[in-house]
Amino acid sequence: MLFEEQISRKPDLYPWTKEFIDTIWAGFWTPDEFNFRSDYSQFKTDLTRQEQEVVVRALSAIGQIEVAVKTFWADLGKTLPHPSINDLGYAMANSEVIHNMAYEKLLDVLNMTHVFEENLNEPVIRGRIDYLKKYNEKVYADQRKQFIYAITLFTLFVENVSLFSQFYIILHLNRNKAVLKDVSQQVQYTMNEESVHSKVGIRLIQELRAEYPELFDAGMRARIEHECLESLKAEDGVIDWIMGDYAVEGLDADILKAFIRKRMKESIDQIGLDSSAIHIDQARVDQTFWFDETLLGYKMTDFFQKTPVEYSKGQGVDAEDLF
Repeated sequence: MLFEEQISRKPDLYPWTKEFIDTIWAGFWTPDEFNFRSDYSQFKTDLTRQEQEVVVRALSAIGQIEVAVKTFWADLGKTLPHPSINDLGYAMANSEVIHNMAYEKLLDVLNMTHVFEENLNEPVIRGRIDYLKKYNEKVYADQRKQFIYAITLFTLFVENVSLFSQFYIILHLNRNKAVLKDVSQQVQYTMNEESVHSKVGIRLIQELRAEYPELFDAGMRARIEHECLESLKAEDGVIDWIMGDYAVEGLDADILKAFIRKRMKESIDQIGLDSSAIHIDQARVDQTFWFDETLLGYKMTDFFQKTPVEYSKGQGVDAEDLF
């Protein structure tokens, strides 16, 4: 049982954790891969003033989360005391260290550190910090139930939804204007890992629900479902702040709002909660299909411009594999 301590490493009661660890290791990267020099030049010369403002706000919003919020996974093994779970938590925490340093470097190189600090004073950004940290709020006396509440909010809000509208903005500009290649590649690395982290959180919630169904009572389910709706309102404010009235084919505030609702609804469904209160604008969601292809599909890479970010680095083979 997940909440019960396992002293010995064997048997491995949760062998699926190794698959996630291998996935994270296979895509290992560091901030030193990027210098952002060409991005800085393109930012100044190839983007309109309005696009520059959108990029600055999007990157500062990403940096705000990566620098200020991500401390959850390092403590995973304290609550779920199994060797394999503990290892998985540390592997994901290492990814968060890389994200933290990468976006600090990006803000420094692009001379945006002061903007980052100024944006923290924006009401919508302060509001986002408040709701993203709701997983820290003490709600239940039962520590097991409190953890389930916390990991659900953290997985749905921080890992699976909050950053993805900003990822979408940067990748759309790269895809359609051929700009910001280093920034977009860093975003691709980051979104791959955030996607893995959200899948880990969802898998853990599914395991907890199977082992402790009595903890998922109607009151907690209703509370989580309500918080999900409130989080979408907060994200709507962030999107409006980032985008203003900027709109091009495939990218505007309404498309981004539909996009994050789709992600939230899908993740709520996967953990067995009620997502019926979240309404999807399918026509707008259909315009975001390219993003899912970028995240889940094979990526055609110009090797002279970019390093592939696939989670498929070289694997060992033996004689039997040749027959």
